Amino acid sequence: MKIAQIEMFLSTIKTGSITEAARRHGKSRTTVSASLSALEDHLGVELLNRSGNRITPTLIGEATVNDFERIILIARDIHTRCEQYNMGVEASIRIARDDSLPEALWRQLLRQIRIQFPQTSVSIYSAPTQELEDMVAQNLVDVAYGLLPNSHIFSLLQQTDLGQIRMMSVAHKDHPLSQLRKVNNADLERYTEIAVAYFDEESLRIVTPKAGKYIALSFYEHLRDAVLDQTGWSSLPAILIKQHLREGTLQVIKYNRAMNWQSYGEVVENESRRGTVVKWLSEQLENYLFDESD
Repeated sequence: MKIAQIEMFLSTIKTGSITEAARRHGKSRTTVSASLSALEDHLGVELLNRSGNRITPTLIGEATVNDFERIILIARDIHTRCEQYNMGVEASIRIARDDSLPEALWRQLLRQIRIQFPQTSVSIYSAPTQELEDMVAQNLVDVAYGLLPNSHIFSLLQQTDLGQIRMMSVAHKDHPLSQLRKVNNADLERYTEIAVAYFDEESLRIVTPKAGKYIALSFYEHLRDAVLDQTGWSSLPAILIKQHLREGTLQVIKYNRAMNWQSYGEVVENESRRGTVVKWLSEQLENYLFDESD
C-alpha cells in the first residue's frame, strides 16, 4: 500500500467520483483509477462499487475507512516529526520556571508551541526561583526560566538575560504600613513579612526577610494572595499585581527601597541545550518583557 493510494481512495469515497478525486489531487482520471485498482489488488478485495454514476464503498471498503484515515494521520505525524528533526526542533523538552510571570502568559505560550511545534512533547515544572539553577545543573530539566540570582552558585551554567522585572514592596490598602507617609526599617520589622521559601540540598530555606517575623511560601502568586488577605506585606513582581495596584487594593509601601529591577532570563547547561523550541520560547518571553516595560 502507498499513502497516495489511500488518499485517493478516501477522496473518492468523500466525493463519490473518481473524476472529482483526480481533480483534487491534480492527477488524471486514468492515474487515480489505476491507483485504486492497484490498492484493491494488493488487499485482495473490492473497495468500491463502480456501477452507476456515483462511486460508493463496498461493505469492506466502508469498514476500512476509519483505519485508512488513521494511517494518513500517522503518516503526516511521521513526516512532520522528521521535518522538524532536520530543522533542529526538539522531540521533547523539559522546562522549569518560577511564577514571576502570569499563568495566562504560559498558557498562551503552550498553545502556540502546540501549533508551531506539534511533534514536540513539553513538560513544564513550576519551582521557586532559588531552585531553578540547581535543577538545570542536575540535568533534571533542559532549560529554566525565572528571575536570575545576583550571585551564581553554578558558574558553568549559561544564562541569558531576557529582560527586567520590577519588584515592589506592597501591602493591602488597609494594612498599617499603607497608612504611613514614610516607612523605615523599624516599621518593616514590626509587621509580618510574606517571604519566599525554597529547598536547597540541606533543608527548607527562607529568602532573607527584612521583618523579624515572617510567613514563608513557595510561589509569588501565593505571596500575593496572602498580601491581599492582609496577612502581611511582601516584595512582588509588578507584573503579577498591576491590576490590584490600578484598582487600589494593593499599595506600594512608602519606603526608599520599595522598588527595584531584577533580571529575568533563561538558564541552560550549555549551548547544545538551546534547540529551536528553546530559542523560540526565549524570544517570545523577551518580547513580552519588552512590551511590559513600556
